[in-house]
Amino acid sequence: MFRIFVGITLLATTSVALSEQSLQRPVMKSKLAKHILLTDSVRSGENYFAPGLYGNIIYSKDGIDWRQAETPTQALLTTIFFIDENEGWAGGHDTLILHTTDGGKNWDIQYEDPITGGDIPKPVLDIIFKDKNNGYAIGAYGLMLVTTDGGANWNTVDTASGLYDLLESKEMEPEPNFNSMILFQDKLLIAGELGTLLLFDDSVEGDERWQVMASPYTGSFFGVNQLSSGELLIYGLRGNIYRSSDNGDSWLKIATGTVANIFHTFELPDNKIVLTGASGTLMIMEKSALVAEKVPYKYYDSLMSVQTIRDGELLLFGSSGVKIISLR
Repeated sequence: MFRIFVGITLLATTSVALSEQSLQRPVMKSKLAKHILLTDSVRSGENYFAPGLYGNIIYSKDGIDWRQAETPTQALLTTIFFIDENEGWAGGHDTLILHTTDGGKNWDIQYEDPITGGDIPKPVLDIIFKDKNNGYAIGAYGLMLVTTDGGANWNTVDTASGLYDLLESKEMEPEPNFNSMILFQDKLLIAGELGTLLLFDDSVEGDERWQVMASPYTGSFFGVNQLSSGELLIYGLRGNIYRSSDNGDSWLKIATGTVANIFHTFELPDNKIVLTGASGTLMIMEKSALVAEKVPYKYYDSLMSVQTIRDGELLLFGSSGVKIISLR
């Protein structure tokens, strides 16, 4: 999904010596934490989690009573991922990666690089793990980090040489923002800026790791999702969302009737899909449909992420914090 931010050789880059070098300051506790910008969401174990502005991570069992986690930062957090009910990671500005082992109540810094390699700040925009050891983080301006030891060490993937040249040869943005990724056929499928769709295969050496997928759109994609049917969804700027039933070889456009940005899609258990986006955009469609229908929503806040809660109810996360609405 879209992550808010301002602004193939592995290098020997490891976690910062946090006790002496970290520039972060602990989150300020506030009763208003559930009412400010929340950028992502996940359900893990019995709890829902959402990261956001000022280093906030909030969690709840029922979607009504929310608690604020202990985090060591006031930076904007953009993404959250759990491998099981105890262990998870969150990412954000300052190339920041946080880690929890107690079910999301307390978080520590695993990695940070406020000015990446002496270059420009590169926010982490998505994190995913194959298992407890092997994980990936991606972000702005072609940022990519990998770990094989659960985040004790994060190594930088060099996207500024072979991938840069490959994209430039195809007259594409050579250093695009990487906005979202999924595990796909033992590879990573990355969706990003200016129509970027990439496959990354870390079982292959050198520049052969990268494959450029044909894109149906030259605008930016903020998210990629694989449905339980195996179909792929990609979505982003100006209400654009596409479906593929052949592993990305071809794409069909879904009619949304909006030019608002689409930030998130979520598959419901009743063969329907919820779409959320900017300016109060909330839509629903049948999984096999090529048309999405607008759901009445009287506000204009940006809806960054969605989860299901009780029967017929949704948790919406976005620029106004968290809200509950009913689809009935």
